[in-house]
Amino acid sequence: MHATYKGRTIEILAPVNPYGAPAFTVNDASPRPGERMLGEYGQTARECLAMVQKIIDQRDEDGVKGIRGTVDYAFWYAPGAWEECPNGAGSAYGSHIKPVDAPCNEDTCKARAAREAARKARRAQGNPTVPALSGQLARAGFERTGDDGRLTAGFRVMKNEGGPSAGVRVVWYGEGARMPMDREPGRLAEIAEFIRGKGKYAVRYEGGARVEVTAKTA
Repeated sequence: MHATYKGRTIEILAPVNPYGAPAFTVNDASPRPGERMLGEYGQTARECLAMVQKIIDQRDEDGVKGIRGTVDYAFWYAPGAWEECPNGAGSAYGSHIKPVDAPCNEDTCKARAAREAARKARRAQGNPTVPALSGQLARAGFERTGDDGRLTAGFRVMKNEGGPSAGVRVVWYGEGARMPMDREPGRLAEIAEFIRGKGKYAVRYEGGARVEVTAKTA
């Protein structure tokens, strides 16, 4: 049986006996190249067609926000409605799709977009970003704390809670410490003076293991 439904070409092979399952493809595709998908056991070709049409209806009803998943299952969506997401190329989890001319719906891409939006907001408000300030301090000769589990002494720049306007904080980890300790401020006084000397940001340091860095106010 061949049918066309909402831009999809459906081919269904009826089961060879009443207890078998029909086999089908959509747009000549299935998750396993060269193999057909199976309907339910005891299902007729027409019943299988109705099932496939229902799945297509559900995909279309979800609209742009429902377009997601791996390329292997993209055949369920309307032709021309999706494209391969550039952020998925070379991913260990396989390529995934996104709506054409619209943001990707995958959680990893949403998180990436949110991080980038937050960075842009920080820059627009004059606040430092974590990567920029970290790089500046490292280039100035300040040691970063180890990110490889070695717990070496050094600084770390972190985002403050409260959104982009809250700025960032620079904390100091002592040798072997798993968290910043006020009794081990390390080189934070030097760091605070260095950032303040650049004249770009407002710096608040009152001792301890934390330096607050925010945009300058007029």
